[in-house]
Parts: sequence; C-alpha cells; structure tokens
Amino acid sequence: MSQPTRPRRRQNRLAWGIGALLIIGGIVAGFITFNRNQPSNVRLNYALVRPQISPISATVNASGAIQPQQVLDLTFASSGLISEVFVQVGDQVAAGQELARLDTRDLELRVDQAAAQLAQAQANLERLRAGPSEAEVKAAEAQLAQAQAQLRQTTGNVTEKDLAAAQAQVDQARANLERLLGGPKASEVAQAQAQVDQAAAALQAQRDSLSAAKTRAESQLLQAANTLRDRQAEYSRIYNDNREREQQLARFGQSLPQSALDTEAAALRAVQNAEEQMRQAQVAYEQARQAEITGIAQAEAQLRSAQANLERILSGAEADQVAAARAQLAQAEANLNKLLGDQRAGSLAAAQAAVASAQANLQRITSPPSEADLASAEAQIANARAGLAQAQLALERATLKAPIAGVVAEVNLEVGEFYNAARPAIVLADLSGYYVDVTVDEIDVAQIAVGQPVTLVLDALPNLDLRGTVARINPLSILQSGVTAYTVRIVTTDPPAAVRPGMSASADIVVAEKNEALVVPRRAMRAESGQFFVDITVDPALCDTDIAQRPLQPPLRAVAVKPGLSNEQVIEITDGEIDTNSCVYVPGVDARINLFNAGGPPPGVRNR
Repeated sequence: MSQPTRPRRRQNRLAWGIGALLIIGGIVAGFITFNRNQPSNVRLNYALVRPQISPISATVNASGAIQPQQVLDLTFASSGLISEVFVQVGDQVAAGQELARLDTRDLELRVDQAAAQLAQAQANLERLRAGPSEAEVKAAEAQLAQAQAQLRQTTGNVTEKDLAAAQAQVDQARANLERLLGGPKASEVAQAQAQVDQAAAALQAQRDSLSAAKTRAESQLLQAANTLRDRQAEYSRIYNDNREREQQLARFGQSLPQSALDTEAAALRAVQNAEEQMRQAQVAYEQARQAEITGIAQAEAQLRSAQANLERILSGAEADQVAAARAQLAQAEANLNKLLGDQRAGSLAAAQAAVASAQANLQRITSPPSEADLASAEAQIANARAGLAQAQLALERATLKAPIAGVVAEVNLEVGEFYNAARPAIVLADLSGYYVDVTVDEIDVAQIAVGQPVTLVLDALPNLDLRGTVARINPLSILQSGVTAYTVRIVTTDPPAAVRPGMSASADIVVAEKNEALVVPRRAMRAESGQFFVDITVDPALCDTDIAQRPLQPPLRAVAVKPGLSNEQVIEITDGEIDTNSCVYVPGVDARINLFNAGGPPPGVRNR
C-alpha cells in the first residue's frame, strides 16, 4: 500500500525550511572540513558565481512506499489434507508451475466413476443409433423362414389340451392387443409425470438456493470493499497527521510519541486485515457463481431426461408393435379355428399368421429408433458429461498453480495437516517491477502527464537512483487536510536486488526540461513585493579574484529578473540585465562551495 504525501501547499513551506537547515548544516560541515588546510583569516559569509548556460529540469516532488507490481494470495478452492508442498519462501516460480497439492485419491476415483458413466451413456446412444446387430437380424430372418416353412407343412391332431392351449393363446393375444390399443397405463403416465415435476422442482430449488448463495457472497464482497475503503481513509488521516506533527516536533528536536506510531501501525494492520477479508469475499463470490452454473446445468439435464421419458410413454405403442400384436392374435385365432374347424383351412391360416408375425418382428428390429428414445439417450449423455466436468474441475483445483511468474513470499502449508481457507495458502509476489503511489496536490498535478520520467530515491538506499515513469493519474480527487489532491502511480522495472517492498521512496517527477538555459543558484534569487531580484557585484571581475583578496562585503547592484524553470539547486533566468559575464552574489554560503554542484554536492546535501 502506498504512503500518502502531505498537501503540496503546506509541504512547500516545510520543505523550504527543512532544505534550508540541511543546506546550512552541510555548508558548515563542508566549511569545517575544507578549512583545515586553508588560511585562518578567510571568513567570508557569501559566495560569488557567474551564471551558466546548462540544461535544467523542473521537478515535482512527492513521496510514498515502493510496492511490488503484483501480490497474489493463493488459496485452494476446497479444504482437504495437504499432500505435497513443492516450494518454499524465496523460491522463484514460473507461471503455471505447481506449488502445492491436496490429497486427490478420492477426487481421482470420482473422475473415474464419472468417466465410466459417460462412456456407458455414449455406448447406449451408439447402440440405439446403430440398430440391431447382425445376429439379431439373422435370428428374425430365421424366424420368418421357419414360419414360411410352417405355412407349407401344417399337420397335427386336435386334443382337449390343444383346444385349451389354443383358446388361451387367443385370449392372451387379444389382451395384449387391447393393452397396446388402449394406450399407456395411468400409473405409468403418473409416475413419469411425477418424475418430470420432481426434476422441475429440483431445478427451481437449485436456481433459488444457488442464486441466494451468490447474492449473499456478492453482498459480503460489497461489505468487505466498503470496510476496506473506510480503513484506508482512516489510515491516510492518521498517517498525514503523524507526519505533520512529526515535522513540527522536529523543529524543537523532539520525536513523535510512541503512542502515535502505535496508532498508525494499528491503522495499517486494520487496512491489511480489510484487504484480506475482501480477497476472501472475492474467492467466496467466484465459488458461488461457479456452483450456480454447474448446479443449474445438472438440474436442467435431469429435467430433459424426465421429459423425454414422459414423451416416450405418452406416444403409446408404435405401429410395428400393434401390427405384431394383431398378427399374434390372428395366429392364435387361426390355430384355434384349425383345431375347431376345417383342419387344412385352420392350419393354413395359422401358418399365414405366423409368417405375418415374423415379418412384423423383422420390420420392428430393422426400423430406426424413435425421436423420444434418442432424446432420452442424449439427455443421459449430457448429464454424465456435466458430472465428469465437475469431477475434473474439483481434481484440477486440488493442485495449486502459480498464475504468474514471481517469488514465493509466504507459505502457510504443512504436509499432513488439514487445510482451510482461513488464511492464504501461498502468497506470490511479482518483483520484476515496482510501483509507488504518491499524492500530488491540485496545483502541481496539472504539470504531470503519463509517461514523464521520474527519479526515485529510497531512504534505505540513498546512493541508489531508480528510473521510473508516470503510469497513471487517478481522475478522481481525494481530500487531505482540506487540500484537493490526486493519486499518481509511478512504475519502475528491473529493480536491483537490494530494493525491498515497503521501502519509503522520494519521487522527483520531471515536468519540464530545457537543454540550454541561463541558470543561477536558487539561493541567489530573492523576492520583494512580488518582484524577483538577483544581486550582482558592481565589479564583475570580483568573481575571478582570489577568495583571500575579496572584501568582507562587496558593492552590489540589484537586478530585476524574471524566473523560469527551477529545481532544488538552480533557477532559470528568462529576462533581466544579467548574462554569463555577470558576477552573482549568493548570501549566507561559504565562498569555497560549488553551488552548481559541478564537483559533487555541498557537504550534507544529497545529489539527486
């Protein structure tokens, strides 16, 4: 999380005061060091310099904390026994690399079971589409051939048992035909309809319960986001108050009380806890959303299967079934008539009926499947496929993989323990680049644009300058201590290994540059009644005079000037009676200090 800076108006006043103290302290230290080998009678309280033509960069300064470009809290989608942990803190991992795995034996069995159910459903559909086997067709053809042979040779004697058996066959064939013509039984229709109603009710229940679960998760996510914003606002307020109070106390050589630092640390922890709660709420919402999709798909597949079964029952007997039943009845009646009447006529009729029955059976076997049967078989496949996908997804989520390349920052897993989602399993940080969020007030933000170069100086690594660029400027403002400000994100890539997340950073944003400008030390310019002046010596040759030969206070002449670009060291002169031959007077500075920093900064002043 970035550290917010103070409002610019107040910061400028404080920065000038602190900068002046640092420069004076540095000058004194430099003077003491330099004076060891110099004559003791040189005690000038001013410096003389000639204006220079040199490049100049105008900067806007802000501060914050450097953060990795991405930090991910990784968790398993479900709880379980931890089987393997492949990484440890500090390991560099690639995107897609396996990090840890739960015990997957039960999940693997579920995948195998779901795959077997899908294969069985697909085989049933293929068998239905493929029609009868060659053996079944040959058996039906053989039956037809037998009936045709029986037609040619019909003999037999009539007995009481023959009559009773023939009458029973007639009665059975007639009952079978009446059953087929009468349509499906009410009990069968009621049972099939109940299955449809049950599947429809289950589908609606799934929709209601899963939608409610997703709504609850979405509400919890919104609450977590609101809490996070509140914690961030509170932390920003405490942090700004502490920095302002800290600078005020520093003027009197005092430090910020420990209680104020503890309050700031507690506010920061509250922000971190709120961030974790929001991440957990995001995971819960995504799980609820996926569960809704999968659950509804399964329930819809079950409803389609039940509807297909009901349609098959309601369609009643097919034409080939009725024809077969009529043939059986005719055969039975013919056989009875043969026994009761003319032997030859009865036998002939029976044989003809047998042939008709065999022909109907052969036609039924070789006919294509009905639409209802196909729909039922396809619904079973869809149901089995959804079950397999769900089992495979659960198995895949049992292995935690790195979504990005990065460094393992935290591992909260132990092999053999039972995992729950109370905290992240592994924290992954992308340290290939960093960002700093700084706060710039409304006056300075107008000068900043995306893509501008930035120099970042870390308090912990003062001799290291990181190069960065302005990546974005938040369009919405924030209010800090009554001043309107905007958050600016600065990014830097390929940082040295010494850079650590959370280090305090000072950012100098280059908002304007000139390759050639007439510049003087910033301390040489003064303001009076809205007008800017630079004091120059009446005798320009004094700049070339040895320091020991210079007067304690040279004759001066004030020159009105118009300032241009400026930074912490120099300021541009855009108009005024001054050039590179002028000798500029700089008060309150040791004469031996190089104010243009050509040979390095004055003692105690950091070179940016």
